[in-house]
Amino acid sequence: MNQRILLSIIAVTGALLFSSYGYAESQAQKKGSSSVEQPPQMQLSNKTTQTISFKGIPLGKPGVKNALQKICMGKKFNSMKDRCSFTDEKSMILLDYESLVDAIALVTLSSDKALIKVVIDGSTQEMLALAKALEKKYGKPLKQNAIVKKAIGTQLDQGTFGLKEVEGFQLDKETFIWVDNQGSRITVESIYSDYDKGGVAIESSASVAAQDSAEKSAIEPGKPNP
Repeated sequence: MNQRILLSIIAVTGALLFSSYGYAESQAQKKGSSSVEQPPQMQLSNKTTQTISFKGIPLGKPGVKNALQKICMGKKFNSMKDRCSFTDEKSMILLDYESLVDAIALVTLSSDKALIKVVIDGSTQEMLALAKALEKKYGKPLKQNAIVKKAIGTQLDQGTFGLKEVEGFQLDKETFIWVDNQGSRITVESIYSDYDKGGVAIESSASVAAQDSAEKSAIEPGKPNP
């Protein structure tokens, strides 16, 4: 067996233990920490004149399953457990994306097989390198800085449980955002909430709108949804 393929399989097997939770788990981790937003480092428009796609596959357009399968079959690991069938709403596959090589991606399709969202986790170093690669392709992003403070579950007074910040634990987080004229978006986060672990989300305009609506509802829980 080719040594590179063998090493990739070994690395992927370990990565799957974390990545199987997908982006939802990463978001759950973020809820367990608090971040203090700082003013954006540069006041730049995050609009890009180039339409955002995923490896040339348009976002939000029906019938892209065959194109995704061609990309998927390019990695031998994906033939295990028929990962390239894309019969489920969400599929986890191995692929390359810009500067990322042999990365685990969580791919979300709509019922009409439109590509809605792709999420890839990686190290902070990988995400910062990816941001540079994407800047060359799409132009300067909207860049935001924040301080991430770690919080852990702990027992409080009267036997109740809650979150408590870990003293002396804080990380500098960088977020890079690109949005095209259709409303599709790429978001690169150097850190979620754990040290040296970030990710990128490539989303269609429909996914962006749904996420923004959900976040607004979470901020205003007493307000009925329209």
